[in-house]
Amino acid sequence: MATTQSERLLQAQNRRKFSFPATLHSASLLEVGGGPRETTRRRLSNVSDVVTRKLSYTIGWKAAQIPAQDIITQGRCLCGHYIKRRLRRSGLFNKKLGLQRIRSILGSTSMGIVRDVFPAVQVLGDELERMHPRVYSGVARQICRNPGGEFHTPDAVSLLLGAVGRELFRVEITWSKVISLFAIAGGLSVDCVRQGHPEYLPKLMESVSEVIEDELVPWINENGGWSGINTHVLPTSNSLNPLEWTTLVIGVVFGLILFFMILRFIISTIVPKIYQRFTN
Repeated sequence: MATTQSERLLQAQNRRKFSFPATLHSASLLEVGGGPRETTRRRLSNVSDVVTRKLSYTIGWKAAQIPAQDIITQGRCLCGHYIKRRLRRSGLFNKKLGLQRIRSILGSTSMGIVRDVFPAVQVLGDELERMHPRVYSGVARQICRNPGGEFHTPDAVSLLLGAVGRELFRVEITWSKVISLFAIAGGLSVDCVRQGHPEYLPKLMESVSEVIEDELVPWINENGGWSGINTHVLPTSNSLNPLEWTTLVIGVVFGLILFFMILRFIISTIVPKIYQRFTN
């Protein structure tokens, strides 16, 4: 009996030792067995949402929205750019990592969106990493039970990142949380390369794509697509752009010319007639 109690205490200590930190903690992160079933359920739910939205568009309730696959692909590319930048900052990036091919998965329209949006993603990501440096560095040690946070298979990386993503968006979705997912993936990419597993990076990006597909597509659509990040991070400015300044200057000059022409007409034509009438 005493032996059994001692074993239970030892198991409890081990669980605490390898548990997730408060910043990334959730019991659901360890529910490996229910993962595929939960993913299937969420994907079926997303299909139902898509059918409902299409019916709404047909009868004129809403305007057509962005295709789900475009949102997923653009998100994958944004995450790829974020990972590439994070590796460069850590001095770990090289062309052999295979991240140069992320542009090939995009069309010209999507590439334009990614190009416009990524500066805002970068600003928000830098701010998150500055505010919470311990959360976004050494991520592997925080979420992996193995000593030193060592990953032995790419599936382990994918599984853990997917679990973190599900927990992150369990209660509420915000743009800050979306970029937080990219920052976590960036931290994991640094850990993978330092552990000598750069081949895990494609699986890492694939996991982010799955989280976007399962958790974020409807919300991103409702918030203006990925371009909505610009509105969130870079609010509309009251300053005028060069074209607006040019239009304003031309309008002012034209108004002044018109004013002087009217004034000249009054002085040269109307005033003499009024003066002549009073003198006669």
